[in-house]
Amino acid sequence: MPLVFLGVGSNLGDREARLDEAAERLTATPGIGHLRFSPVYETDPVDASGGKFLNAVWSFETRMRPREVLAVLQTLEVKAGRVRKARNEPRPLDLDLLTYGDAIIREDGLIVPHPRMHERYFVLKPFCDLAPEWIHPELGQTARDLLLKVEGMD
Repeated sequence: MPLVFLGVGSNLGDREARLDEAAERLTATPGIGHLRFSPVYETDPVDASGGKFLNAVWSFETRMRPREVLAVLQTLEVKAGRVRKARNEPRPLDLDLLTYGDAIIREDGLIVPHPRMHERYFVLKPFCDLAPEWIHPELGQTARDLLLKVEGMD
């Protein structure tokens, strides 16, 4: 079964409650197992408006196909009150499909690995809490090495 990693964030409303609700709903989703959670970090928005984010990375195993996983994530966002009006607007819940096993997917509306994950501290820091030795299938570098590069850019 593929191991999937999600970027999780919230910068609108009761941020902690939104993350907790999403975790409960994802745990209850048939076909998802062995859910793991990184610590939660509070970060400034990057390429987004609104207040500070709570960010984390979650992982799970699934037999679902990538588009099915994406549909589950988008449904959870809607249940949390997310309405997509404009790019980078504040959001009660943001669930990004970061990886799907070692797959490289380039389709309309679905790019895996996430195209900017290797540039973002708020993704790489919690990712490393779960899988520091994970190797990016396109870049051939570990999550830890990618994090060190991003930290060196500050």
